Amino acid sequence: MRYFSGKKEYTFIDGKNRYTFQSETEIPQGSLVEVEGEINGDVINTSLVIILEGKEADDAYQKIKNNVQIGADAPSLLKDEVTEKLWPQLKEAARKLICARKLGRMVLLRFHGDADGVCGAFAINEVVRCKSYQQNAVVYSVRDALRDISGIGQETRPLIILLDFGSSDQSLDGLKLLEAAGIEYMIIDHHPPGKEVAKRAITPFSVTDNGSKYCAGYLASEIAVACGMEIEKAMGLAATACSGDKSNIIEHGEKEVKKALVLDFLAAHTSFGNNLEFYKNVMDKAELFYSISNQAEEAIDEAVGKVRIKETKEGDLNIVHFALENIVKKGEWPPAGKITTRIFEGKMNDGPLVVIGYNERTLILRLNAEAEKMGLGANLLAEEMQKCMGDFVEGGGGHIRAGAIRGREGFAKEVLNQLIEKIKKN
Repeated sequence: MRYFSGKKEYTFIDGKNRYTFQSETEIPQGSLVEVEGEINGDVINTSLVIILEGKEADDAYQKIKNNVQIGADAPSLLKDEVTEKLWPQLKEAARKLICARKLGRMVLLRFHGDADGVCGAFAINEVVRCKSYQQNAVVYSVRDALRDISGIGQETRPLIILLDFGSSDQSLDGLKLLEAAGIEYMIIDHHPPGKEVAKRAITPFSVTDNGSKYCAGYLASEIAVACGMEIEKAMGLAATACSGDKSNIIEHGEKEVKKALVLDFLAAHTSFGNNLEFYKNVMDKAELFYSISNQAEEAIDEAVGKVRIKETKEGDLNIVHFALENIVKKGEWPPAGKITTRIFEGKMNDGPLVVIGYNERTLILRLNAEAEKMGLGANLLAEEMQKCMGDFVEGGGGHIRAGAIRGREGFAKEVLNQLIEKIKKN
């Protein structure tokens, strides 16, 4: 809305065409309306304006969304069987984002605090204006939902996007609160979803059992291209996201590896609620970027040098494990996952491999392709440990080749010993 000649002038969009009209009625941004009047070019001389509610508003929104033209007929960054099958979901997400942009809806984006989540958030912000905040937890909790309902629940038809988290059934209670509050949400995630949330999420696991490598930053970049983002820019974000999550679906080089490392370093040092401007400012300052990159690498190398590695052989399978209790400090760099990954990368050529780094309550798992071929999976192992050691294991999950198991404090070694025995018996 703007004031024109002392009167309120509104912009009206039906998905294809854009009109303006004047009205004394107070119309909140993002409203669905029915307008009657005479059309003169792109101006409507109105005789009646009605703000739609309930089913009428939902029906009108569906018509507008169906009118929206997206900028691609197929995936643009990656073309394989999985992305072709996933394309209807990606296309529908693009329609929703274009529609949100055209209608001026309030969009709240919560992205997971790592390189994958940040890159995906950059892509989404390129095509629709969002309030963007970092989320370090992988669950969208009841507390998260109540905070968001309080923050944007009074807006007209708000949209919440959960990126790179939120697809486990542990998020279900929070999501149900959003639904009860009438807030539309979109989940873009590549972690193995729960049975209930899978029906509500954009997830590669809906079309393949090996969906983890189609990381959230890639999915968001593909959606952004369909919304009109430049392919070259989107490809750069997708490649950095894949580098951060060790995915090989999109080729990435040393430049993307450094970018992912810096983003992970920044995310590890920032608290809940951090927004994208912080990341943009650092990435745009070359001297600061390379200083952080060098500092991050040196800290990982120093930490790895302190690790005392133990190895267990079971046939061709090599099980590497080590304690991180006196090496990793909460809230400081490098985190346990980075140290475990660096050691894992140094052992990659040793045949079937499982690497386990552990502290007082968490076990970090990394597996190579040869171990996966043997039927092993980090997410499957986490599920099995929860079943057989329910009194000691509180949760866990992840991807096939990367995951974690969270136990009761002080029982990590007991869980580790049982895990090693389970891996041996596989």
